Amino acid sequence: MPKTDGKVWQVILNPHAGGGKGNHDQKRIEQLLGKSNLTYRLFRSEYPRHAIELAKGLVAGGATHLIVAGGDGTLNEVVNGIFLAEQEAHHEITLGMIPVGTGNDWTRTFGIPDHYQKAIDIVVKGKTVKQDVGEITCLADGVSNLRYFVNIAGFGFDALVAKNANELKSKGIKGIRVYIQSLGLGYFNFKSRQAKFVIDGEPLEVNLFTASIGLGKFNGGGMMQVPAANPLQGLFHLTIIRKIGIWGILTNFKGLYSGKFISDRRVSTHTGKTIEISSATPLPGESDGENLGAGSFRIGLVPHRLRVIYGSDKFLRDLS
Repeated sequence: MPKTDGKVWQVILNPHAGGGKGNHDQKRIEQLLGKSNLTYRLFRSEYPRHAIELAKGLVAGGATHLIVAGGDGTLNEVVNGIFLAEQEAHHEITLGMIPVGTGNDWTRTFGIPDHYQKAIDIVVKGKTVKQDVGEITCLADGVSNLRYFVNIAGFGFDALVAKNANELKSKGIKGIRVYIQSLGLGYFNFKSRQAKFVIDGEPLEVNLFTASIGLGKFNGGGMMQVPAANPLQGLFHLTIIRKIGIWGILTNFKGLYSGKFISDRRVSTHTGKTIEISSATPLPGESDGENLGAGSFRIGLVPHRLRVIYGSDKFLRDLS
């Protein structure tokens, strides 16, 4: 990757985001960027993990201003590229977002609308905060893999749903249908299992259905699985759902969008800065909707580390 002028915005666009919306709308996005008087270069993420390579190369080459034109998965890849860059420069990065994806859950927290012009206007205004970042080490078959996330990581049923959702999106299925269909497929292919958590050194054993570790509060296209999460707080919020039947899922489905499901007796919430998860049978995991594989996991917090551009000041008031 060539040496980069740090004043130039590096735009990483995923043409596959939103079921091909990124490709369809690329010209429109570039027109709006041009009219905004931002100096930019655009790179297309053509295959899985390509955005990681692009972001890593750009940051290693000196880039300090990046824009993600894609969904939560593209954002996750770019963040991983930033943090995996050879030089320790991720504290200098300013990251903006133009939502193009299906769920766009990270942008819900940060007050960025699903509207290209308004999202670009927010980048131009350039109001920033430093959000927390999650660091996940996945241990599977004696191999350790490191990943970062900026929204929510899920384990158990949630991870299987995310995997199903990605497969449905790759087939061109869009909208709420993706998440409803993924939930149905996941329920018939996942069984609760005994799992051990260690939260800031305190052990907890449960018959686990699903667990969500949140910096942001939204996932699955607007569900609030971690309703108290705050990406500026320097703390993980953890929601654990124990074994629950199909009737329990159906009766709590509406509560997933309001966060009220946490009042169910089979649900518990916790906070911490380090979380370990293990099971005799390897658990599937996901971070920001991206598959982590199955194994055991160590999750640590990197507080106030990534400078991101946010929208309305209402975002800050809502988190206070």
